[in-house]
Amino acid sequence: MATHPGRLLRCCCLVISLSLPITAAAEVAVQIEGVEGTMQEGLRSTLSIASLPADAEPSDARVRYLHRNAEDQLRDALQAYSYFNPQIDSRLERTESGWLAIYEVNPGPAVLIEDQKLELLGEGADSGLFDAWLKSPVLASGEKLDQQAYDALKADLLEQAALEGYHDARFTQSKIEVYPEDNRARIELSFDTGPAYTISDINFGEAPVRESLLRRYQTVQAGDPVRNDELILMQRGLIDSDYFELVDVQPDWSQADDQHRVPVEVNMQPNKRTAYRFGVGYGTDTGARLSVRQDRRWVNDRGHSMDTKLELSEVTNTLSSEYGIPGVNPLNDSYAVQALYEQETTDTTDTEKWSLAALDKRLRGNQSWNYGLILEQEKFSFGGEEQSTLLLVPELDWEISKADDRLNTRNGYRLGIKLSGAEENIISDLSFVQIEADAKVVKSLGDDWRFLGRTQIGATAVEDFEHMPSSRRFFAGGDNSVRGYTYKELGPEDGEGNVRGGRYLLTYSAEFDYRVAGNWRAAVFYDAGNAFDSLSTPLKQSAGVGARWQSPIGPIRVDLAKPLDDDGFRIHFSLGPDL
Repeated sequence: MATHPGRLLRCCCLVISLSLPITAAAEVAVQIEGVEGTMQEGLRSTLSIASLPADAEPSDARVRYLHRNAEDQLRDALQAYSYFNPQIDSRLERTESGWLAIYEVNPGPAVLIEDQKLELLGEGADSGLFDAWLKSPVLASGEKLDQQAYDALKADLLEQAALEGYHDARFTQSKIEVYPEDNRARIELSFDTGPAYTISDINFGEAPVRESLLRRYQTVQAGDPVRNDELILMQRGLIDSDYFELVDVQPDWSQADDQHRVPVEVNMQPNKRTAYRFGVGYGTDTGARLSVRQDRRWVNDRGHSMDTKLELSEVTNTLSSEYGIPGVNPLNDSYAVQALYEQETTDTTDTEKWSLAALDKRLRGNQSWNYGLILEQEKFSFGGEEQSTLLLVPELDWEISKADDRLNTRNGYRLGIKLSGAEENIISDLSFVQIEADAKVVKSLGDDWRFLGRTQIGATAVEDFEHMPSSRRFFAGGDNSVRGYTYKELGPEDGEGNVRGGRYLLTYSAEFDYRVAGNWRAAVFYDAGNAFDSLSTPLKQSAGVGARWQSPIGPIRVDLAKPLDDDGFRIHFSLGPDL
């Protein structure tokens, strides 16, 4: 029988291939000895032999070629760390899984700065703004030459010059001479600040509000240096005004004159004039709740605004509207007229209140000061005959707060104090003076533990307490008071057992929580407090455990609380920042 030559050749190739051993891709491991930390990582990143892809199948010849080049690559890389005379011993070994390349590195002595020539030129040379860099240890004689720190120093110097208005600043000389045989270096560096630019004018583009209002957001004036940080601050202020979606504040360098004056152009894209917000939620204090809000960002070209809110829940219903007026410094000062209707029903109290308030709001750093004059009419009852009280109340509300993160606080505090009162001979049906204070603190205890503490204190001086409106009395109990008790459950009672509220208030809480996984935390807590008429009244106490989940809008909390003085337990659900 005849044999086909092509078929015979294919069969032979198949037999030969089946007889050869099957090998996996050779692994190339790299080991650098003699240096540690960031230097070791930096050296490894420069080695071609250490940068082979995980699925690479280099030939033996390729591996040996990369190994031969590794010493030169290491020497070049060590120069960036100021080591010009290293000793490097290398070897390449076969292993069961492939190859092992070992490099023993002795960096040798570092290059030291022997001498330097530093020059500061230009209009800013005598300003004192740039003197610190002349004394920088990065450039000092006897110090190790640090190329990375040297480059960073130059970048910082250019950035500082731009911040101070020296737009044309540049290095006229930047040279490092290295003498490897002696391990020494010489630096020559000349920096010319150029002229200082000032603002000739500030030009605002089209806007829905008057230019006179926009100029109240200025952080710089004509004649001031062109400072980038001040222009950024002005940009942020205009964005925070809520009139604009986008704001761009830039010097127009093409219009700089021969006296080094440059105009600043402010271009703005208006926000939507009206914003609507809708919300749903649930809390054990309020039950299910719904909110609708209309924010009229500007009512007229004077920048006045109108904010109207409707909040409905199983316990409290509120309709409010606030007309806002920008102050002299609109970033920090504003005025408002506020109208409010509020209706609240608890187990023992029915309240209906109308109020009209004039407010003066001021921000000073992390402090806020609110001054108000409030005219309020309130109808209230404690399971019996309805009463009605008219009050004209001057009020001062002060608060200071600080937090590393408002939504996920690791460390922070808040302290608030409110003073209010009324005089019977001035419109009001009764006279009283009242002070309220509350404080919260969050303190991290290591990486995973936190301590959270809070307290509330209140006191009222009034002769005719029976006519004191319900909203001006003190109650305790609820999600943010003494857990284990319902909302406003604690306080003095009338003859029929209805909680009517007290003259005084004291509550405090201590809580520890622990991050168990991701955004989940477990908590244990102790609460105590009460509302009372007599300082000898005992405080109610509770303790419990809880779970927290850090959501994008703040912590969501579920607590199981057990009163220590009464039977039963209560589950509390709440949402909101820890401060």
